[in-house]
Amino acid sequence: MDDYCWHCGADVDPDANFCSECGTELTGGRDGDRRPIEGADDGGEEESGTNTASGYETGERSGYGADLVDGNGSDDGGYAAGGRQDAGTNDDELLAAAAHLLAIFTWIVGPAIVLVVADDPFVDENARNALNWQIVYTLSMIAATLLSAILIGIPFLIALPFVNVAVCAIAAVKAYGGETWAYPLTPDFV
Repeated sequence: MDDYCWHCGADVDPDANFCSECGTELTGGRDGDRRPIEGADDGGEEESGTNTASGYETGERSGYGADLVDGNGSDDGGYAAGGRQDAGTNDDELLAAAAHLLAIFTWIVGPAIVLVVADDPFVDENARNALNWQIVYTLSMIAATLLSAILIGIPFLIALPFVNVAVCAIAAVKAYGGETWAYPLTPDFV
């Protein structure tokens, strides 16, 4: 029996570690999860919750695009719960996370650059969220500076940078996980 790549459906040598067509790794948990789907032909008919491009089922929540299906087995069709619309690539998620982390060190410059170079809607949305947060953070720091003249703003001047690092880190982790996280108390300026 021939083996197939779980990602692109191409025929692969049974001893191959990587697909010769798409370069996807064929070992490391994926092979153990693959099993023939009953009644599937080599054409690969679409079935709900399975990757049938190669006539193999990849098991529950594993394989290409499995993160599109929620725990009930239904596809939410996109950003309904703040998740990715498509499986995307890890590079897009990394760039989205970088937009949030760059905001800590470069203020609005890093997220603005990511927003300009991003061609993925997920990265674009995360860069916009990071920019909006930095605008709110800047306005808060200005207000705290003005209030420090009457000593009320001093605790805010001390606490706000820690809040900035914390919420940017949370947003970066969520973005790397494929979610879009809205910063608290942040309107859409950009």
